[in-house]
Amino acid sequence: MTPDLEGWMPARIHVDGGQPRVDWCHMGGQRFTDPFFDETIERRLRHPFALLFRHQTSMNALVARQAKKPGLPVRGLVFHMSRCGSTLVAQLLAALPRHIVLSEAGPVDTVLRAHQYVPGVTDTQRIEWLRAVVGALGQQRHPEEHAVFLKLDAWHVLELPLLQRAFPGVPWMFLYRDPVEVMASHQNHRGAHMLPGLLNPAHLGLEPGQIEGMPLDEYGARVLAAICDAGLQGYRARTAPARLMDYRQLQPEGLRVLTELFALELTAEDTPRLRDVLERNAKNPVLPFEDDTEEKARRVTSHGRALAEQWGRPIHDALETERLRGDVVP
Repeated sequence: MTPDLEGWMPARIHVDGGQPRVDWCHMGGQRFTDPFFDETIERRLRHPFALLFRHQTSMNALVARQAKKPGLPVRGLVFHMSRCGSTLVAQLLAALPRHIVLSEAGPVDTVLRAHQYVPGVTDTQRIEWLRAVVGALGQQRHPEEHAVFLKLDAWHVLELPLLQRAFPGVPWMFLYRDPVEVMASHQNHRGAHMLPGLLNPAHLGLEPGQIEGMPLDEYGARVLAAICDAGLQGYRARTAPARLMDYRQLQPEGLRVLTELFALELTAEDTPRLRDVLERNAKNPVLPFEDDTEEKARRVTSHGRALAEQWGRPIHDALETERLRGDVVP
């Protein structure tokens, strides 16, 4: 018998015996306001009830629940290159209580990569599972909530066509940054996608054998280039309102772009909330915002700079060309 899941959210999806299983966490009234989804889940699990009482169901049970309770509509998708300001975008959207913002949610990533470890899964199944996960995470738990926004992991732009099939017509944006600065950030602390094993080599235009023995910085530069190229090609072939945004736009123009693209209707109460977010470090809101552009340019190694220029610069420049054309709608 499927348990009563009112107030519960899918916190984690794992594979058991070749089939996905859903671990649920009781969220109560906890909103997703932390920079990342997992931080909110970890904070919730400090509560005795959420820690001691758990539910686990099949994916079929999650899909059946979505048919009865589909959740709030998805109003925007945020794709990004990584280390380029997307967390600030998510925090701006989450500052408005009427939004549910799912920032790099683990269950979403698991479903998008299900074809890598669930035998025989089809794109149709992944779309069904994705809608079910987002529908469960996007349940209205506060009267003012009326929309869901997904801030995806950097590598999810490689699945842009599938995400557009799952959420047709939903506006989206792709954020990027000078590839030298992004390379500097990853040289200091590499993201999971910058290490071989997470991504299918075919998504990067590589054969499995090509990765063996490839230096990490070269692999990372090629990953960043593939991510940016997916964003560029998706923008050129867009079938929904879309925007490209460079990191340098965020402070002066980010709020205007978000308002236009996602049709946000701001109130007088929203202005101080959003101004406060812009003044703080998005990943560590207790600290003030500081522009680290010059620091990153100094910190990158000469080899890392050369690789970023070789693999990333041509696509970065192409993204800039498209952005400066100023198109908003297809």
